[in-house]
Amino acid sequence: MWCLRRITSSDRKSRDLVETSFGLFNITPLEKIRRDCGELCDTSRLGTPGPFFDHITAKIKCQALFKNSLIDREHGQVEAPNKIPKVLWNEYTMNGRVEIFNYYFDEHSLGKRKHIAIPVWTQSGIDELIQLASQGKLSGNYGINNTNALRDALKHSPGVKDGRVLVIGSVKPWAEACVLEAGAREIVTLEYGKIVSEIPNVKTMVPYEFRMAYLNNTLGEFDAVVTYSSIEHSGLGRYGDALNPWGDIIAIARGWCVTKDGGSLTIGVEYNNNLDYIRFNADRCYGKIRYPYLTTNWKQFYRGFSGKGIQRVHVFTK
Repeated sequence: MWCLRRITSSDRKSRDLVETSFGLFNITPLEKIRRDCGELCDTSRLGTPGPFFDHITAKIKCQALFKNSLIDREHGQVEAPNKIPKVLWNEYTMNGRVEIFNYYFDEHSLGKRKHIAIPVWTQSGIDELIQLASQGKLSGNYGINNTNALRDALKHSPGVKDGRVLVIGSVKPWAEACVLEAGAREIVTLEYGKIVSEIPNVKTMVPYEFRMAYLNNTLGEFDAVVTYSSIEHSGLGRYGDALNPWGDIIAIARGWCVTKDGGSLTIGVEYNNNLDYIRFNADRCYGKIRYPYLTTNWKQFYRGFSGKGIQRVHVFTK
């Protein structure tokens, strides 16, 4: 059973705080997130063997996950957290099954575009990227090999061609260029910070807009979801987001909620089947322990080739 240990006090506000290396930490938001997340965030659930790793299922409370504004909150500190609070240790390590290493970044200004110019995506810019992709020469953010690994996976992703595609996490539209090159009809990009898109068939949203559109029934469904080197940062605080041990799992579950039956999830994250770990607060590496929970309810469909480094693309279907 999930439990957070509190410091004792007769004052309710004080009882919601726990001591950490960087001061008092309010656990109440995480208790509320855990309540709405339900069995989705129970990483002790057993799965069944799948083609690449275990397949995990859970009842996902979509309405509750989108209503809960605490999921998208900022950590509100001057600097990004550099240590996992002891009270959250078991949740981040999945009760000791995931190793923790130190690798620290403070890039909260990037998350909300503070003190930097808002990116503007232009038609001429995306056309150039699409042309490079079609020639197999687009370096993207992670080099030509990784870009081509994503392009290969998109050829095996149901719903991308002629479809409406949700892209999660993007500052430069290299992934969008790959999706358009694969034949997508329309893209909606979800990103922490504001982006201005001048491309008619590429729209952008920040989390609040995305959440409100879902709750107002104006978001619509997607034929496919694509994300590359984004989800593994969710809930670690590096980009200004609040600490959340299930941030990555919830982000993918929300994608599941808005995907049509028969649609797909194409995801590229750091992957090592035999070693799951967190480099706090930089990123996560997924293997046979956490990957099944990250992709709860999604059916394993295709494993792409490895690019340069340990990023690897998998395709799942709903």
